[in-house]
Amino acid sequence: MNSADANFPMRLWSEGVVRGMLSAIWGVKVTGLENIPLEGPVILSPNHVSLVDPPLVAVAVASRRRPFGIGKKELFEKPLLGWWLRETGSFPIDRQGDATSAMRAALEILGKGGALFIYPEGTRVKPGEKRVPKAGVSFLSARTGAPVVPVRVLGTDEFPRRFPLEVRIGAPLAPPKSEDRETGLAYAKALMERIYSL
Repeated sequence: MNSADANFPMRLWSEGVVRGMLSAIWGVKVTGLENIPLEGPVILSPNHVSLVDPPLVAVAVASRRRPFGIGKKELFEKPLLGWWLRETGSFPIDRQGDATSAMRAALEILGKGGALFIYPEGTRVKPGEKRVPKAGVSFLSARTGAPVVPVRVLGTDEFPRRFPLEVRIGAPLAPPKSEDRETGLAYAKALMERIYSL
């Protein structure tokens, strides 16, 4: 267990509940866990098609790391949900305004050797829909030296009808060599291609 990760009591309890439900009803197939480094800063970047994705991926990778997560600020404005998100290791980002505080929190987590979840497209994207990925993953990786692990989630777009759900974890991508926007967008595009190739 990496001490810099989100090893909070509520996180562990929630993992147990989610794991029990998913395993008992839907089943979960996970491949490539060995691609997640046990130590040091790392960014896990999954595709995102459903509200089921965050808890599914968190449970899938928990035996290796417990990443912190970033969620849209609107979720944190709901009292009970916002409390639970914070207690399980997530923090808000203002997607329409100033994202400085979220980026600082992310840099602090990675600077301490922790793990972080970031959805490269910045929001849920329906199967077949095309969306230009954001450069945030590239910036954080370049600034901190954290490798980026691509993660493909399958079946959640058909939830709850799909059995089993599947999480495929690919080999880490080395950090980009520059923090400039052009490099960042090219890196984000290559990352998405890698995710969807899994």
